[in-house]
Amino acid sequence: MVMKNLSRGLAVLLLGCAQWAAAQGLTDVMRYSRQDPLGSARSMGMGGAMTGLGADLGSIWSNPAGLGMYRSSDIAFSLGLGAGGASTEYLGNSETALEPHLIVGQLGVALTMPLSHPDWKRGTFAIGYTPLKDLHQRAEWSGETEGNSISQQFALQAQGTSFDSLWYYHPFDAELAWYTYMIDTIAGSTDQYAAAFEGDRVRQSLRRDRNGRMGETTIAFGTTYQEQLHIGLSVGIVSSEMEQVDVYQETKIIGPSTLQELTLNDRLEISGSGGYWSLGLILQPKSSPVRLGWSYRSGTVLSIDDFYQVDASAEFSIDGLYEAASPSSYVRYRIRTPRRHQLGLSWTLGKAAVLSLDYGRSDYAAAEFTSEDFFEEDVTAIQQRIDNTLLVEELFRGGLEFRLDEDWRLRMGGGWRSAAADPMKGPSGTLDGTLLEDGSDALHWALGGEYRDDKWYAGATYRHTSTEDARRLYGMGPEVASGRTGLGLLMLTIGARY
Repeated sequence: MVMKNLSRGLAVLLLGCAQWAAAQGLTDVMRYSRQDPLGSARSMGMGGAMTGLGADLGSIWSNPAGLGMYRSSDIAFSLGLGAGGASTEYLGNSETALEPHLIVGQLGVALTMPLSHPDWKRGTFAIGYTPLKDLHQRAEWSGETEGNSISQQFALQAQGTSFDSLWYYHPFDAELAWYTYMIDTIAGSTDQYAAAFEGDRVRQSLRRDRNGRMGETTIAFGTTYQEQLHIGLSVGIVSSEMEQVDVYQETKIIGPSTLQELTLNDRLEISGSGGYWSLGLILQPKSSPVRLGWSYRSGTVLSIDDFYQVDASAEFSIDGLYEAASPSSYVRYRIRTPRRHQLGLSWTLGKAAVLSLDYGRSDYAAAEFTSEDFFEEDVTAIQQRIDNTLLVEELFRGGLEFRLDEDWRLRMGGGWRSAAADPMKGPSGTLDGTLLEDGSDALHWALGGEYRDDKWYAGATYRHTSTEDARRLYGMGPEVASGRTGLGLLMLTIGARY
């Protein structure tokens, strides 16, 4: 083999970034739009059904009108131990992986003060932080196949493009494959390619390690009119950061190729921030055990900074190891997440129990993607995919709190959210068996308890979420990996009222 010199120009950054955006835009919109708040032990134990409840720091996120029910001030801190992972199956082989980690849960303070008005007797200011989404995850897929290799995809991708132009058209994939001899030009040709793995039997594997979080810092105010109508307003800043490494490998088991193993390392780092506002109402007629709640949350306009890079290596039995790295892609884009409406009902069953139910609705097709760093046609294509793929999500949550005695409570809750995206379609327009990450219907359940007296409280809740997953290990791979991804989380809360 002849050593190939690796050189690139500035145009790689422009065109390569546009290609990356076109491939990932829909996934990015879903990642930031579909939130799964992790509040206090109480709000999690009630299944998140807090729209019709109040006097809890969880109201800062669910319905700021609940702050109007406070009769004293409150301060609390939550800390969680989580394990984000996946149970997967690929080519008849099953894998289970978990990523244990600590997460700061909801923390905040609510300050209640009297108001000098006969109908508006008190008001509560609150400031708090709420995790909107835990992005930690470890997932692994592996299996053996014959005659199917990512090197064949690279060869197909490169066909018709001269080897000295691959850096311009395919800087993150086919170019790296050519410089590491995963593919090579056919003798006498400069734009026709053959793959290193053709009829070989190989073991394919993909390992994903991801860490990060999405959270909001909020300032809110709630008050009450004649102890019957509670009103609240909040404004906040949403921040997000994530680091993800996908390691794809193919290892030869048997076959004619001298290529023994190929490896691709995809590195993605994201950070961003944006703002939102929320309005809520809770109606509590006198002498009625029933409360009715409504809340509205505006969409969040997030400005995202995105870094992406791919490293590739190929090890041959005769010629040794070849390595190459793509250019670094730094881009910025904006995502406007959809608005959300929530309705809630709570029913106090004497001193024995409290039942709470929530219904939420979000139209993910109303999300928007914009960027000045990409070609206009790529931004248009992403927006069209949003319009044609994303759906209206309906969310149902419920929780039940039992008062075992004056100081102890037992809670259980859960919920279901409908699919937020249609199954994915291939180039021909037919369903290809894959699902948009985090786009299918999702389930969660929770169980917890709390000790509470007049001055302080402490509680714990375990919560589990899961959603269906179906993907290809690489873009045009013929086999679909199935399974479920999820998060198990133990949240501990301690607080005081004064």
